[in-house]
Amino acid sequence: MQGLKQRILTATSEDEVQKLLNEGKTYEFASKKTRNSWVSAARRKAAGEKYVATKAEKPKSKKKARRTRI
Repeated sequence: MQGLKQRILTATSEDEVQKLLNEGKTYEFASKKTRNSWVSAARRKAAGEKYVATKAEKPKSKKKARRTRI
């Protein structure tokens, strides 16, 4: 199952993107940051960017081990 942002990025037409944005307006518990990310993804889609990595797809960085005091 894909989230709304992924569906916006994989949409095939401008009408489909608009329908998805209108669907997002009905999500009452979505934060303002999430709503802005949907609009930003739609703008990037319209600008022609084919692929944009999301936070989940970025490689995880290894955390440094903590030193213990003696």
